[in-house]
Amino acid sequence: MNYSLFCIGVCQIILLRFCDTFNLDVENPSVYSGPNGSYFGYSVEFYLTNSSSVVIGAPKANTSQFNITEGGSVYYCPWSLGQSECYNIEFDNQGDRIVTLNKIDYQAEVKSHQWFGATVRSHGDTILACAPLYSWRTKSDIPQSDTTGTCYLSVKNFTKFVEYAPCRTEFINQGGQGYCQGGFSADFTKVTLLNTSSQFSTRGQVISAAKEEIIKAYYPGYFMQSVEGQTQTRQAQIKYDDSYHGKTFLSRNSITLLIPLLSKHMGSYFGYAVATADINNDGMVDLLVGAPMYMTRGSDSRLEEVGRVYLYLQRGPLDLEPTLNLTGTQVFGRFGSTITPLGDLNQDGYNDLAISCPFGGEDQQGLVLIYNGFAGGLRDTSSQVIAGQWASGTVPASFGFALRGAKDLDMNGYPDLIVGIFLYNVNLSFCLSANGKYLPDNLGFQVEVQLDHLKHKQKGGVKRALFVDSQQAVLQRSMRVQRGERVCHETKIYLRVSLLYPKLQPTNCSITAKMEEESGRGKSKELVCRPYKTVNRIITGAQILLDCGEDNICVPDLKLAVHGDRKEVYLGDDNSLTLTFNARNEGEGGAYEAELYVVLPPEADYSGIARNNESLTQLTCSYEAENQTRYLSCDLGNPMKSGTSLWAGLRFTVPRLKDTRKTVQFELQIRSKNENNSHSEVVPYKLEVVVQADVILQGVSRPDKVFFPPPNWKVSKAPQEEQDIGPAVQHVYELVNKGPSGISHTVLQLRCPFSVPEQGLLYPLEISTEGPLNCTTNHSINYLQLKLQQTSTEQPPLLVPGQDHHIERREVQRDQLAEHTNLSCSNVECWTLQCDVGLLEKGTSAILKLRSRIWAETFIERAYKGYVLECLARFSVVKMPYAILPKEVPSGSKKVVTPLVWNKPDSQYSVPLWIIILAILAGLLLLALLIYVLYKLGFFKRSLPYGTAMEKAQLKPQAASEA
Repeated sequence: MNYSLFCIGVCQIILLRFCDTFNLDVENPSVYSGPNGSYFGYSVEFYLTNSSSVVIGAPKANTSQFNITEGGSVYYCPWSLGQSECYNIEFDNQGDRIVTLNKIDYQAEVKSHQWFGATVRSHGDTILACAPLYSWRTKSDIPQSDTTGTCYLSVKNFTKFVEYAPCRTEFINQGGQGYCQGGFSADFTKVTLLNTSSQFSTRGQVISAAKEEIIKAYYPGYFMQSVEGQTQTRQAQIKYDDSYHGKTFLSRNSITLLIPLLSKHMGSYFGYAVATADINNDGMVDLLVGAPMYMTRGSDSRLEEVGRVYLYLQRGPLDLEPTLNLTGTQVFGRFGSTITPLGDLNQDGYNDLAISCPFGGEDQQGLVLIYNGFAGGLRDTSSQVIAGQWASGTVPASFGFALRGAKDLDMNGYPDLIVGIFLYNVNLSFCLSANGKYLPDNLGFQVEVQLDHLKHKQKGGVKRALFVDSQQAVLQRSMRVQRGERVCHETKIYLRVSLLYPKLQPTNCSITAKMEEESGRGKSKELVCRPYKTVNRIITGAQILLDCGEDNICVPDLKLAVHGDRKEVYLGDDNSLTLTFNARNEGEGGAYEAELYVVLPPEADYSGIARNNESLTQLTCSYEAENQTRYLSCDLGNPMKSGTSLWAGLRFTVPRLKDTRKTVQFELQIRSKNENNSHSEVVPYKLEVVVQADVILQGVSRPDKVFFPPPNWKVSKAPQEEQDIGPAVQHVYELVNKGPSGISHTVLQLRCPFSVPEQGLLYPLEISTEGPLNCTTNHSINYLQLKLQQTSTEQPPLLVPGQDHHIERREVQRDQLAEHTNLSCSNVECWTLQCDVGLLEKGTSAILKLRSRIWAETFIERAYKGYVLECLARFSVVKMPYAILPKEVPSGSKKVVTPLVWNKPDSQYSVPLWIIILAILAGLLLLALLIYVLYKLGFFKRSLPYGTAMEKAQLKPQAASEA
């Protein structure tokens, strides 16, 4: 059996005219067809000047531009009843322009595959056409161009052409216009042009400029232009990135005032289509927003993708009221993919509109639904449903892919509608031949060809390929073959292409042949045809290729480099890990359905995309499991073009480590669906499994110093109670495992000064512990069996287990300590406490509290002044609960000192009261004596203002005259 497949791209435009029954005439449409593979009909527009016509974009069309491949074109199609012919509009007839800088020539722009015609709009005698994938380079030393996008204006009925590229700047900053895609969508508002771009950070931008100012600023040969009055929005906040809820904006006159409308339904593609019209005839423009992938629950309570259109009536300036939700009824029909105002279709005084459902209908060929407006808004049921049932004798796929209305093309007083159809035609041929011994002269075959045999798995989903004549995905044919001869059959299929899913997956088909053998005895039986060294079923596919050069052979060269932010992972930790990778295609063609394929080790989990660096590409990844293998697949582009180099990061955790494996390994690879050189080499990333614990020992003395002699102290030759010994002191020690690994056995030793010959220094009263502690001592605790008093008032606050405490110390000043002599285990007899500490996991601790009394008699009688009691605690980890040995065994020590200050303790009345009273009385007496002396000297006598009475009388007339 022989077979062959080849693909031809075809798009068509249907023009429907309004008839006197207040419906669109579906019996006599005008059909426009464009070049094969040009995406003719990707965008459509009415052009009503001196003559009625249609303007149609074909973003993959080849033009006469020198050395440009699939630069894209816009076609002018005059209206006439029946089939119409279209003509190419030469907006731009130049190839890639060359710039000379410092006597060096370099290619400043890239027009191949720029998708010119992806956006087409008209206003009066002006047509705007945009190429959002146009690229240009800012400097000669920059190897890669930036996709800034560009647009052209045709002015005065194709007599003048003006370029407008608002994103083309002289420099590219960190958040600049590097991937602006200017012209991604555009429209005219009165005489102002709104040019929407996708922007580098995927959050979108709107640029506005007056048409007249664009024309005035244009100068041939200049890349840069300064348009008077051009304004643009700032980028949206980063929180809207990757939200998958969708959004749209409404503006009033100035684009600086924007109101975001957000969808509450994730993945519904809210805002994919937007239209404005005065639906209820109240003089205010209303808003319609399409969400073609909106889901609702069906009768079996399962989610079904049906699509939805939201109506917002404008009650006041920018006061939008949600009033109606139109929900599609066709599963996978993509209701709401396109919305266009129609004007007053039924002549009732209210504007109507058309909504497409490009994969709806009984045969999923596409529907266009007409909805009428009224005083309350929009009717919730359609008045007319138009099914795609024509176009050169075939049933087209995606009928309604593009819509444009509200213009009267045939001048009969009624508005008309343009409907775009987007499809691929594929020729499929297969041949049968019969050779071999013991075969009859005439053989009969039943051949079955099934499309999308491998790819179509979802029940009820839209099939991507159908046979043209049967509109089914299965073709059955009876074929008769003479022995030794070859018989071929040829048929056509068409492929549906959805802009929402631009995956260029191959269209697979399986061909199965069954043979009937007729014997001379009149018996017959059905046999499965099994050709020599082959099987009876052949599976092949039509590969959809783009940007593969003249030979249509894409041979990528995929390279992958991986870097991580750590080389070790620790037992007991969550082990956060970020893998940053560089994916490159250094081959001569694009890599189709290119994905980063990451095989996760059993110990690891996927956390998300790295977003801490704006230079990293934000990927779309899916996490799946097959049998015992868990893997991550991230979309790298379809296609991943030649010359692509992108950086991205993935976040993981590695929490399930076992001490039976000393390494953990991730495996990364770039995979594509190309026939040749489709995968990169597998790049392993290994992590060493390490046992490590950060163990700290901290301690505190309460009080932090002890004053001698104690107040009201009386020497007791036979102490009965603990207070007879002397001042109380308590030491608290905490052994903390800060992790990440656990420790199972630790030795903690405490040594404190105990006695000098015939005299005690420290008298241990009691020990208390918290945690897995088991302790022994070399001297008995409270060996005099003294009566213990309640210690609640003397106990220091407990240390919280697992916290890194910064213990407060009000220590003696250094000049005081210089006069002190340390009493430590190096010069006196010591009291030793040794504890075995059990299992301490990460974040846990063991606490040891030692309460003691200081022998006051020793320090008073022997006048031991200025001493410091110094206790030393040491720890050493003996064992960790793992088979893997630690690189370093934790150990450490901590000194806790209690200074003995020979001074009376601070008191509110450190000076006797009688001295204070005597000082006050002496002060008052001195003050009275001073006042008396001043009085005798006349200090307190006041003089009159005018001296004597005579002086006063003499001054009065003068004062009066002066007044």
